Amino acid sequence: MTKRQIEELQRLKPHLEGMVRRARMAYAMDDLVQTAVLKLVRAWSEPDFVLDRQDGGRAFARKVMRDVIADAARANDRDLSSPVDEFPVELRVEPDEGDRVRDDLLKSIDNFLAEKLSDKLYQVARLAIIEDLKQSEIARCLGIDRHTVARRYEKARAALEVYKDTIHDEVLGDVTS
Repeated sequence: MTKRQIEELQRLKPHLEGMVRRARMAYAMDDLVQTAVLKLVRAWSEPDFVLDRQDGGRAFARKVMRDVIADAARANDRDLSSPVDEFPVELRVEPDEGDRVRDDLLKSIDNFLAEKLSDKLYQVARLAIIEDLKQSEIARCLGIDRHTVARRYEKARAALEVYKDTIHDEVLGDVTS
């Protein structure tokens, strides 16, 4: 490898690590970055490969890292191994108490929003608070402009502001904060 390629790898390392963090695979950071660097080194070692782009190797490295992350994600999905060959027949799994409590809380929040907001504001508030969607996702779901979503969200916040002192923050989520 040339000195320029080594410098380029050092410059790219934080970018590759950032991609792994954004993919929420920080638990495998070292393995994924090492795999990507090895693939980059192999590619750069080819006699016909030239590192001559304006962005250095960043575009190429981004594609390599994206492929490495995708391969790791597929490998995790395919791992069907279990520490137990067969589960015993008498094994009974009780539903998690937390799930039932969470469902009840979400239903009460949904009822509260439906009761206090107009239909248009309720749709946006429900998708933002209960479904935890981003404004662009809400716009796609409702078939409206993202700016319309932002305006309706602000109106919903204003409408719910009067209830800030009378109910718990869990009900309003981050709407009034």
